[in-house]
Amino acid sequence: MKALVFRHNLAREAASTIGGRVDRRAFVSRFAPVRIEDVDELPLPAQDWVRVETTFSGLCGSDVKQILLNGARDNPLTALVSFPHVLGHEAVGRRTDTGERVVLNPWLSCGPRGIDQPCQACLAGRYPWCRNFRSGDLPVSIHIGNCAAAAGAHAERFGAHVSQLFAIPNAVSDEAAVLADPVSVSLRSILLAPPPDGEAVLVYGSGTLAFAAVALLRHLYPSTEVWAATRPGARAALATSLGADVALSSSPDELVAQVARRVGTTPLQPWSKRDWLQDGPAVVYDTIGSTETVETSLRLLATGGTLVVSGVEPPKRFEWTPLYFKELRVIGSNGFGIEEVGGVAKHAMEHYFDFVAAGLDLTPVITHRFPLERWDEAVLAVKDSRHTGAVKVLLEPTR
Repeated sequence: MKALVFRHNLAREAASTIGGRVDRRAFVSRFAPVRIEDVDELPLPAQDWVRVETTFSGLCGSDVKQILLNGARDNPLTALVSFPHVLGHEAVGRRTDTGERVVLNPWLSCGPRGIDQPCQACLAGRYPWCRNFRSGDLPVSIHIGNCAAAAGAHAERFGAHVSQLFAIPNAVSDEAAVLADPVSVSLRSILLAPPPDGEAVLVYGSGTLAFAAVALLRHLYPSTEVWAATRPGARAALATSLGADVALSSSPDELVAQVARRVGTTPLQPWSKRDWLQDGPAVVYDTIGSTETVETSLRLLATGGTLVVSGVEPPKRFEWTPLYFKELRVIGSNGFGIEEVGGVAKHAMEHYFDFVAAGLDLTPVITHRFPLERWDEAVLAVKDSRHTGAVKVLLEPTR
Protein backbone atom coordinates (compact mmCIF):
# COMPACT_ATOMS: atom_id res chain seq x y z
CA MET A 1 0.00 0.00 0.00
CA LYS A 2 1.01 3.64 -0.34
CA ALA A 3 1.88 5.40 2.90
CA LEU A 4 3.57 8.59 4.09
CA VAL A 5 6.63 7.33 5.96
CA PHE A 6 8.99 9.28 8.21
CA ARG A 7 12.42 7.70 8.63
CA HIS A 8 14.66 9.22 11.29
CA ASN A 9 17.91 9.97 9.46
CA LEU A 10 20.30 12.67 10.67
CA ALA A 11 21.83 13.25 7.25
CA ARG A 12 18.44 13.74 5.57
CA GLU A 13 17.20 15.91 8.42
CA ALA A 14 20.29 18.11 8.20
CA ALA A 15 19.94 18.40 4.41
CA SER A 16 16.27 19.40 4.74
CA THR A 17 16.98 21.93 7.46
CA ILE A 18 19.80 23.59 5.55
CA GLY A 19 18.01 23.44 2.21
CA GLY A 20 14.81 24.74 3.76
CA ARG A 21 16.49 28.05 4.50
CA VAL A 22 16.72 28.60 0.76
CA ASP A 23 13.76 26.69 -0.66
CA ARG A 24 10.73 25.56 1.36
CA ARG A 25 10.41 22.51 -0.90
CA ALA A 26 13.55 21.04 0.67
CA PHE A 27 11.36 19.72 3.49
CA VAL A 28 9.30 17.65 1.05
CA SER A 29 11.98 16.78 -1.51
CA ARG A 30 13.39 13.32 -2.25
CA PHE A 31 16.25 14.15 0.12
CA ALA A 32 13.90 14.71 3.08
CA PRO A 33 13.30 12.08 5.79
CA VAL A 34 9.62 11.79 4.82
CA ARG A 35 8.20 10.48 1.54
CA ILE A 36 5.39 8.44 0.00
CA GLU A 37 6.46 4.82 -0.20
CA ASP A 38 4.99 1.53 -1.38
CA VAL A 39 5.18 -0.47 1.83
CA ASP A 40 4.07 -3.90 2.95
CA GLU A 41 1.21 -3.79 5.42
CA LEU A 42 2.39 -4.37 8.95
CA PRO A 43 0.97 -7.46 10.67
CA LEU A 44 -1.77 -6.69 13.16
CA PRO A 45 -0.30 -6.69 16.70
CA ALA A 46 -3.04 -8.91 18.16
CA GLN A 47 -6.30 -10.68 17.33
CA ASP A 48 -8.40 -7.79 18.63
CA TRP A 49 -6.97 -5.41 16.04
CA VAL A 50 -8.69 -4.78 12.68
CA ARG A 51 -7.82 -3.08 9.43
CA VAL A 52 -9.43 0.15 8.31
CA GLU A 53 -9.53 1.51 4.76
CA THR A 54 -8.84 5.22 4.98
CA THR A 55 -11.48 7.60 3.63
CA PHE A 56 -9.91 10.85 4.79
CA SER A 57 -6.99 11.68 7.06
CA GLY A 58 -6.58 15.11 8.54
CA LEU A 59 -3.20 16.80 8.29
CA CYS A 60 -2.56 17.75 11.91
CA GLY A 61 -0.30 20.58 12.98
CA SER A 62 1.95 18.03 14.67
CA ASP A 63 2.35 16.17 11.35
CA VAL A 64 3.37 19.39 9.61
CA LYS A 65 5.76 20.40 12.40
CA GLN A 66 7.47 17.01 12.19
CA ILE A 67 7.81 17.20 8.41
CA LEU A 68 9.14 20.77 8.67
CA LEU A 69 11.50 19.62 11.45
CA ASN A 70 10.08 22.30 13.70
CA GLY A 71 11.40 21.00 16.98
CA ALA A 72 14.45 20.60 19.18
CA ARG A 73 16.56 17.53 19.89
CA ASP A 74 16.11 18.07 23.62
CA ASN A 75 12.34 17.60 23.40
CA PRO A 76 11.44 15.12 26.20
CA LEU A 77 8.82 13.40 24.02
CA THR A 78 11.56 11.89 21.85
CA ALA A 79 11.57 9.22 24.60
CA LEU A 80 8.10 8.12 23.45
CA VAL A 81 8.47 7.77 19.67
CA SER A 82 9.65 4.84 17.54
CA PHE A 83 10.91 4.90 13.92
CA PRO A 84 10.28 4.49 11.08
CA HIS A 85 6.60 5.28 11.26
CA VAL A 86 3.71 6.13 9.00
CA LEU A 87 2.36 9.56 9.90
CA GLY A 88 -1.27 10.47 10.55
CA HIS A 89 -3.65 10.11 13.47
CA GLU A 90 -6.82 12.03 12.47
CA ALA A 91 -8.78 9.55 10.41
CA VAL A 92 -12.13 8.40 9.11
CA GLY A 93 -12.44 5.09 7.32
CA ARG A 94 -14.29 1.81 6.93
CA ARG A 95 -13.48 -1.38 8.78
CA THR A 96 -12.51 -4.01 6.23
CA ASP A 97 -14.20 -6.76 8.27
CA THR A 98 -17.61 -5.11 8.69
CA GLY A 99 -17.69 -2.15 6.29
CA GLU A 100 -18.70 0.10 9.21
CA ARG A 101 -17.73 3.77 9.05
CA VAL A 102 -15.44 4.62 11.98
CA VAL A 103 -13.37 7.43 13.42
CA LEU A 104 -10.02 6.76 15.09
CA ASN A 105 -9.07 7.45 18.70
CA PRO A 106 -5.29 7.19 18.17
CA TRP A 107 -3.98 6.76 21.75
CA LEU A 108 -1.88 3.61 22.17
CA SER A 109 -2.66 3.18 25.84
CA CYS A 110 -3.09 0.01 27.90
CA GLY A 111 -6.01 -1.47 25.91
CA PRO A 112 -4.41 -1.38 22.45
CA ARG A 113 -1.16 -2.65 23.99
CA GLY A 114 -2.87 -5.78 25.32
CA ILE A 115 -2.10 -5.02 28.96
CA ASP A 116 -4.40 -7.12 31.17
CA GLN A 117 -4.26 -4.88 34.22
CA PRO A 118 -4.64 -1.30 32.93
CA CYS A 119 -2.89 1.50 34.76
CA GLN A 120 -4.93 3.83 36.97
CA ALA A 121 -4.95 6.52 34.29
CA CYS A 122 -6.52 4.24 31.70
CA LEU A 123 -9.04 2.89 34.22
CA ALA A 124 -10.13 6.50 34.70
CA GLY A 125 -10.32 7.09 30.93
CA ARG A 126 -7.39 9.50 31.01
CA TYR A 127 -5.57 7.78 28.13
CA PRO A 128 -2.95 10.48 27.46
CA TRP A 129 -1.72 9.90 31.03
CA CYS A 130 -1.09 6.18 30.40
CA ARG A 131 1.95 4.78 32.22
CA ASN A 132 2.55 1.98 29.71
CA PHE A 133 3.57 3.75 26.52
CA ARG A 134 6.75 1.60 26.60
CA SER A 135 5.10 -1.75 27.37
CA GLY A 136 2.85 -4.43 25.96
CA ASP A 137 2.39 -5.59 22.37
CA LEU A 138 3.81 -2.42 20.77
CA PRO A 139 7.12 -0.56 20.74
CA VAL A 140 7.49 2.75 22.53
CA SER A 141 4.97 5.27 21.17
CA ILE A 142 2.18 7.58 22.27
CA HIS A 143 -0.36 7.10 19.53
CA ILE A 144 -0.92 5.80 16.03
CA GLY A 145 1.14 8.01 13.74
CA ASN A 146 4.38 7.83 15.76
CA CYS A 147 4.66 4.07 16.27
CA ALA A 148 6.90 1.80 14.22
CA ALA A 149 4.54 -1.17 14.56
CA ALA A 150 1.17 0.56 14.10
CA ALA A 151 0.98 2.43 10.82
CA GLY A 152 -0.55 5.89 10.81
CA ALA A 153 -3.55 7.05 8.84
CA HIS A 154 -1.76 8.89 6.02
CA ALA A 155 -1.97 5.65 4.09
CA GLU A 156 -4.43 3.61 2.09
CA ARG A 157 -5.12 1.45 5.15
CA PHE A 158 -4.18 1.33 8.80
CA GLY A 159 -4.68 -1.04 11.71
CA ALA A 160 -6.35 -0.22 15.02
CA HIS A 161 -7.46 -1.93 18.19
CA VAL A 162 -11.23 -2.37 18.25
CA SER A 163 -11.47 -0.11 21.31
CA GLN A 164 -9.91 2.74 19.31
CA LEU A 165 -12.70 2.84 16.74
CA PHE A 166 -15.97 4.69 17.21
CA ALA A 167 -18.87 4.06 14.87
CA ILE A 168 -19.99 7.18 13.04
CA PRO A 169 -23.74 7.89 13.31
CA ASN A 170 -25.54 7.80 9.98
CA ALA A 171 -26.41 11.49 10.19
CA VAL A 172 -22.74 12.53 10.58
CA SER A 173 -20.82 13.05 7.35
CA ASP A 174 -17.27 11.82 6.82
CA GLU A 175 -16.18 15.47 6.62
CA ALA A 176 -17.69 16.21 10.04
CA ALA A 177 -16.37 12.97 11.52
CA VAL A 178 -12.75 13.58 10.52
CA LEU A 179 -12.79 16.62 12.81
CA ALA A 180 -13.55 14.48 15.88
CA ASP A 181 -9.90 14.38 16.96
CA PRO A 182 -9.09 18.12 16.95
CA VAL A 183 -12.52 19.01 18.38
CA SER A 184 -11.91 16.54 21.20
CA VAL A 185 -8.57 18.22 21.91
CA SER A 186 -10.27 21.61 22.24
CA LEU A 187 -13.09 20.15 24.32
CA ARG A 188 -10.54 18.89 26.84
CA SER A 189 -8.93 22.35 27.00
CA ILE A 190 -12.25 24.03 27.76
CA LEU A 191 -13.28 21.48 30.39
CA LEU A 192 -9.97 22.02 32.22
CA ALA A 193 -10.95 25.67 32.78
CA PRO A 194 -14.57 26.36 31.94
CA PRO A 195 -15.62 29.99 31.49
CA PRO A 196 -16.64 31.61 34.81
CA ASP A 197 -20.19 32.95 34.85
CA GLY A 198 -20.45 36.46 33.50
CA GLU A 199 -16.79 36.78 32.50
CA ALA A 200 -15.25 36.98 29.05
CA VAL A 201 -12.76 34.44 27.68
CA LEU A 202 -10.30 34.65 24.79
CA VAL A 203 -9.29 32.02 22.24
CA TYR A 204 -5.82 32.62 20.81
CA GLY A 205 -5.04 31.17 17.37
CA SER A 206 -6.01 30.87 13.72
CA GLY A 207 -6.11 27.12 13.22
CA THR A 208 -8.49 24.21 13.66
CA LEU A 209 -8.05 23.97 17.45
CA ALA A 210 -8.87 27.66 17.85
CA PHE A 211 -11.99 27.55 15.69
CA ALA A 212 -13.12 24.36 17.42
CA ALA A 213 -12.70 26.07 20.80
CA VAL A 214 -14.75 29.07 19.65
CA ALA A 215 -17.56 26.87 18.37
CA LEU A 216 -17.56 24.66 21.49
CA LEU A 217 -17.64 27.66 23.82
CA ARG A 218 -20.62 29.06 21.95
CA HIS A 219 -22.35 25.67 21.94
CA LEU A 220 -21.72 24.75 25.59
CA TYR A 221 -21.73 28.18 27.20
CA PRO A 222 -24.07 30.30 25.05
CA SER A 223 -24.11 33.26 27.45
CA THR A 224 -20.30 33.58 27.64
CA GLU A 225 -18.63 36.44 25.80
CA VAL A 226 -16.03 34.87 23.52
CA TRP A 227 -13.18 36.87 22.01
CA ALA A 228 -11.01 35.41 19.24
CA ALA A 229 -7.44 36.63 18.74
CA THR A 230 -6.91 35.61 15.14
CA ARG A 231 -5.62 36.75 11.80
CA PRO A 232 -7.63 39.42 9.99
CA GLY A 233 -9.72 38.77 6.91
CA ALA A 234 -11.06 35.29 6.25
CA ARG A 235 -9.85 33.89 9.59
CA ALA A 236 -11.60 36.63 11.55
CA ALA A 237 -14.77 36.12 9.53
CA LEU A 238 -14.65 32.36 10.19
CA ALA A 239 -14.20 32.95 13.94
CA THR A 240 -17.25 35.21 14.14
CA SER A 241 -19.34 32.87 11.98
CA LEU A 242 -18.56 30.04 14.43
CA GLY A 243 -19.62 32.07 17.44
CA ALA A 244 -16.98 34.59 18.50
CA ASP A 245 -18.49 37.85 19.71
CA VAL A 246 -15.54 39.76 18.32
CA ALA A 247 -12.35 39.03 16.38
CA LEU A 248 -9.33 40.81 17.83
CA SER A 249 -5.84 41.33 16.44
CA SER A 250 -3.27 38.54 16.74
CA SER A 251 -0.47 41.14 16.93
CA PRO A 252 0.66 41.13 20.60
CA ASP A 253 0.77 44.85 21.38
CA GLU A 254 -2.39 45.63 19.44
CA LEU A 255 -4.17 42.71 21.09
CA VAL A 256 -3.31 43.99 24.57
CA ALA A 257 -4.54 47.46 23.58
CA GLN A 258 -7.80 46.08 22.18
CA VAL A 259 -8.45 44.02 25.31
CA ALA A 260 -7.78 47.09 27.46
CA ARG A 261 -10.40 49.03 25.53
CA ARG A 262 -12.94 46.24 25.84
CA VAL A 263 -12.60 46.00 29.62
CA GLY A 264 -12.28 49.78 30.07
CA THR A 265 -8.89 49.81 31.72
CA THR A 266 -5.68 51.78 31.24
CA PRO A 267 -2.67 49.63 30.31
CA LEU A 268 0.39 49.64 32.54
CA GLN A 269 3.50 50.63 30.58
CA PRO A 270 6.89 49.38 31.80
CA TRP A 271 10.32 50.51 30.57
CA SER A 272 10.12 47.91 27.81
CA LYS A 273 6.98 49.64 26.41
CA ARG A 274 5.25 46.25 26.36
CA ASP A 275 1.97 47.15 28.03
CA TRP A 276 0.21 44.78 30.39
CA LEU A 277 -3.13 44.66 32.19
CA GLN A 278 -4.51 43.80 35.58
CA ASP A 279 -8.00 43.30 34.15
CA GLY A 280 -8.84 41.21 31.10
CA PRO A 281 -10.44 37.89 30.13
CA ALA A 282 -10.82 35.31 32.88
CA VAL A 283 -9.42 32.51 30.71
CA VAL A 284 -7.21 32.41 27.63
CA TYR A 285 -7.21 29.22 25.56
CA ASP A 286 -3.86 29.35 23.74
CA THR A 287 -3.98 26.97 20.78
CA ILE A 288 -0.57 28.10 19.49
CA GLY A 289 1.70 27.70 22.51
CA SER A 290 4.56 29.85 21.26
CA THR A 291 6.63 32.06 23.55
CA GLU A 292 4.93 35.08 21.96
CA THR A 293 1.40 33.86 22.64
CA VAL A 294 2.16 32.62 26.15
CA GLU A 295 3.86 35.88 27.12
CA THR A 296 1.07 37.97 25.56
CA SER A 297 -1.57 35.90 27.34
CA LEU A 298 0.10 36.56 30.69
CA ARG A 299 0.14 40.27 29.89
CA LEU A 300 -3.59 40.52 29.13
CA LEU A 301 -5.19 37.97 31.48
CA ALA A 302 -7.27 39.21 34.40
CA THR A 303 -5.56 39.01 37.78
CA GLY A 304 -6.19 35.51 39.13
CA GLY A 305 -7.02 34.28 35.63
CA THR A 306 -6.13 31.02 33.87
CA LEU A 307 -4.09 30.24 30.77
CA VAL A 308 -4.75 26.88 29.09
CA VAL A 309 -2.05 25.91 26.59
CA SER A 310 -2.86 23.26 23.99
CA GLY A 311 -0.58 24.46 21.18
CA VAL A 312 2.94 23.13 20.73
CA GLU A 313 5.90 25.22 19.65
CA PRO A 314 9.60 24.98 20.56
CA PRO A 315 10.20 26.70 23.92
CA LYS A 316 12.29 29.85 24.28
CA ARG A 317 12.88 32.44 26.96
CA PHE A 318 10.06 34.88 27.67
CA GLU A 319 9.17 37.49 30.29
CA TRP A 320 6.91 35.80 32.83
CA THR A 321 6.77 38.26 35.73
CA PRO A 322 2.95 38.69 35.40
CA LEU A 323 2.60 34.97 36.20
CA TYR A 324 3.46 35.45 39.86
CA PHE A 325 2.42 39.10 40.23
CA LYS A 326 -1.15 38.45 39.04
CA GLU A 327 -1.24 34.97 40.61
CA LEU A 328 -2.16 33.38 37.31
CA ARG A 329 -2.72 29.69 36.70
CA VAL A 330 -1.13 27.98 33.69
CA ILE A 331 -2.56 24.61 32.64
CA GLY A 332 -1.23 22.31 29.95
CA SER A 333 -3.84 20.47 27.90
CA ASN A 334 -2.96 17.25 26.08
CA GLY A 335 -5.25 15.00 24.12
CA PHE A 336 -8.60 13.64 25.28
CA GLY A 337 -10.32 10.64 26.77
CA ILE A 338 -13.43 10.12 28.88
CA GLU A 339 -14.78 13.61 29.53
CA GLU A 340 -17.75 14.81 31.59
CA VAL A 341 -20.17 17.20 29.88
CA GLY A 342 -23.44 18.17 31.52
CA GLY A 343 -23.02 15.44 34.12
CA VAL A 344 -22.50 12.73 31.47
CA ALA A 345 -19.13 10.99 31.30
CA LYS A 346 -18.17 9.36 28.00
CA HIS A 347 -15.50 9.57 25.36
CA ALA A 348 -14.89 13.02 23.90
CA MET A 349 -15.58 11.76 20.39
CA GLU A 350 -19.01 10.49 21.47
CA HIS A 351 -19.75 13.90 22.96
CA TYR A 352 -18.72 15.44 19.65
CA PHE A 353 -21.21 13.32 17.72
CA ASP A 354 -23.90 14.52 20.15
CA PHE A 355 -22.88 18.13 19.49
CA VAL A 356 -23.12 17.56 15.74
CA ALA A 357 -26.58 16.07 16.15
CA ALA A 358 -27.54 19.20 18.12
CA GLY A 359 -26.41 21.48 15.30
CA LEU A 360 -22.68 22.06 15.77
CA ASP A 361 -21.09 22.37 12.32
CA LEU A 362 -17.34 22.85 12.07
CA THR A 363 -16.94 21.64 8.50
CA PRO A 364 -16.28 25.22 7.26
CA VAL A 365 -12.76 24.84 8.72
CA ILE A 366 -12.03 22.24 5.99
CA THR A 367 -10.46 24.40 3.29
CA HIS A 368 -8.37 22.02 1.17
CA ARG A 369 -8.30 18.40 0.02
CA PHE A 370 -5.42 16.67 -1.71
CA PRO A 371 -4.85 13.13 -2.96
CA LEU A 372 -2.44 11.30 -0.68
CA GLU A 373 0.14 11.28 -3.48
CA ARG A 374 0.16 15.10 -3.39
CA TRP A 375 1.01 15.22 0.29
CA ASP A 376 3.87 17.62 -0.42
CA GLU A 377 1.48 20.23 -1.82
CA ALA A 378 -0.75 19.75 1.20
CA VAL A 379 2.11 20.35 3.62
CA LEU A 380 3.24 23.46 1.77
CA ALA A 381 -0.34 24.75 1.73
CA VAL A 382 -0.33 24.59 5.54
CA LYS A 383 3.16 26.06 5.79
CA ASP A 384 2.09 29.01 3.62
CA SER A 385 -1.38 29.32 5.13
CA ARG A 386 -1.24 33.11 5.21
CA HIS A 387 -1.27 33.00 1.41
CA THR A 388 -3.23 29.80 0.73
CA GLY A 389 -5.89 30.28 3.41
CA ALA A 390 -5.45 26.68 4.54
CA VAL A 391 -7.01 25.74 7.88
CA LYS A 392 -7.84 22.03 7.97
CA VAL A 393 -6.33 20.10 5.07
CA LEU A 394 -7.44 16.56 4.26
CA LEU A 395 -5.55 13.81 2.47
CA GLU A 396 -7.47 11.23 0.49
CA PRO A 397 -6.06 7.98 -0.92
CA THR A 398 -6.68 7.50 -4.62
CA ARG A 399 -8.87 4.45 -5.25
